Amino acid sequence: MDARVAYGFHHLRNEKPNLAQGPLSNKLIYSGYSCTQGWFVTPCTSDPSLRGLKNILRMHVKKVNCTEWEQIPVPKSVRAIVALNLHNYGSGRNPWGSPKRQYLEKKGFVEAHVDDGLLEIFGLKHGWHASFVMVELISAKHIAQAAAIRLEVRSGEWKDTYMQMDGEPWKQPMSKEYSTFVEIKRVPFQSLMVNGL
Repeated sequence: MDARVAYGFHHLRNEKPNLAQGPLSNKLIYSGYSCTQGWFVTPCTSDPSLRGLKNILRMHVKKVNCTEWEQIPVPKSVRAIVALNLHNYGSGRNPWGSPKRQYLEKKGFVEAHVDDGLLEIFGLKHGWHASFVMVELISAKHIAQAAAIRLEVRSGEWKDTYMQMDGEPWKQPMSKEYSTFVEIKRVPFQSLMVNGL
């Protein structure tokens, strides 16, 4: 849902740059998109099963030093999946939080560090949940820690889905016949931006 809101905002800003001229107008526009896209008030109130990702998304992870993919259930309340390799999300927030050692052990997690080679995978339930996570009153819904993640999105009646990476949203086309796969993993090289001379 957050990627859909971000895509709508970026699309509007590109089409009508005079509307988004400063932080206050940007926040108002973004808030408007958040409310109209179902992030706060879902249009699926008649059928609660349509609200979450569970019906359209399968998630597999590879644990550290494992070669096999393990399917991880998507909690039925989750409407957005986020995978981080840093503590920061959304302007420096730490949605993973600082879970207690007992909780980490119970869930099979380790303390998150930027250089541990792990992705912290968590979910956001709706706009209010995301808002409380962003002001760090609560932490996000912890789902997994892994070296790699593979998302399988099944479209059904949807023509596309919205995704976001490093703050850049895009509309991912979907096929009715085939699933769309997105894999996030560590690679042995870094990408570089080169400034033309």
